Amino acid sequence: MLKRDMMPPLPHAPQALRLARRALEAAARGEQYRLPDNLPPEWTSRRAGVFLTLIRRNRLRACWGTLEPQQRHVAEEIVAVAQGVLTRDKRFPPLRADEIGEVRLILTLVVSPPQPASPVQIQPREHGVLVRRGERSAVVLPHEGRTVRRMLSMAKQKAGIRAGEPIEVYVFRVYSVQEPPLTR
Repeated sequence: MLKRDMMPPLPHAPQALRLARRALEAAARGEQYRLPDNLPPEWTSRRAGVFLTLIRRNRLRACWGTLEPQQRHVAEEIVAVAQGVLTRDKRFPPLRADEIGEVRLILTLVVSPPQPASPVQIQPREHGVLVRRGERSAVVLPHEGRTVRRMLSMAKQKAGIRAGEPIEVYVFRVYSVQEPPLTR
């Protein structure tokens, strides 16, 4: 729980989800999304890595993002990630425009840089995990894997690292917000 005097890592979280959804919808239509003029100052005065996870029919449909910021500020990072998630998760075919209304969004803000860790230090509900072997690496977010074993297994699989191969493990803290489950 955040202390009363502490600002949440992503102020105005519901609006951030709406921003991600609008940018995703525009990208799916092949349109360029323009940021609104009335953005909260907290979004334009800081930088952070961002991930966007798409859930369709209670199953992962795509997840893509940045561990370190690539844009000028958080709002631009959200838009860029929303555009990228359509095609950049190579585990899935590109998201089609007719699927957009069927996906639920989970927006994740990276609040601390990856730090080397041993598996016993991983707290699956709090940490994202980055595994690396040479040039191969992958990230798993807390909502993707419920146990340390599952998170490491998923990350190794995503990175193309075989079981038994030694890996470097890094953890990072995140803050996630999500749309409510779709009712149909």
